Amino acid sequence: MKKPLYALTALAMIGAAPAFANVETYNVTLTFYEPDTQPRDTIFNGTFDFDELTHTVSNLQGMLSESMTGDPGVPGPNGDYGMTWLMLGNQMVSWYDAALGGTFAATFKNANTNTFTTLFGGDGWSPAAGIAAGGVFYGFPSAGANPGNAYALIFVPDDPLAMLNQAQIDKLAYADCAPGGMMGAVCMTGTTIAGYGAIGTMSGYPVSQLITAAVPEPETYAMLLAGLGLVGWAVRRRKI
Repeated sequence: MKKPLYALTALAMIGAAPAFANVETYNVTLTFYEPDTQPRDTIFNGTFDFDELTHTVSNLQGMLSESMTGDPGVPGPNGDYGMTWLMLGNQMVSWYDAALGGTFAATFKNANTNTFTTLFGGDGWSPAAGIAAGGVFYGFPSAGANPGNAYALIFVPDDPLAMLNQAQIDKLAYADCAPGGMMGAVCMTGTTIAGYGAIGTMSGYPVSQLITAAVPEPETYAMLLAGLGLVGWAVRRRKI
């Protein structure tokens, strides 16, 4: 007995599921202009998953450059002047902002949010808390108590590939309390006056964010082609 066409089609759709899932993977690049370390800027290059139905950002991770490191006179083979890059692999916070029309997410170097001192109150990590604390590290005044955390805060609009407007760019931020981002007790940060009431601790501020669709893995294409082939085979069998 011939199998019903809908059954074979369902199997094909299962095989091609990654191409039709609500969750898509994207690349993101943030650039913070650093007037005091030119031509070196603070850059975050990362990836994340985005659920277009729930506007949920997950698996945000990537690399953050430390613009106080490297050699401004030697571009280097990668054009990054030999800056040190920190791995930020722990997405710890995310929230939806209806007024701005998108989702914020932050990924950290450590598996916690301990970044700025809480001696002045605050949550110990957010841009507002960092400004209130003057950028002073978590664990102050003991230098040995500095956990050396760092983070990057991105914004994903409801349409992830849409360009950000200025109000959205103004809310991007980063903080670097690792050794290469420290000025004594003060962590290097990037914020705007419009977004948070102050620029970064070394006058740095966000200038752009670019989100692009990630290229699917070869196995994803293979599964899609296999699924489409099965559908075509089923249609031909149905006509026999």
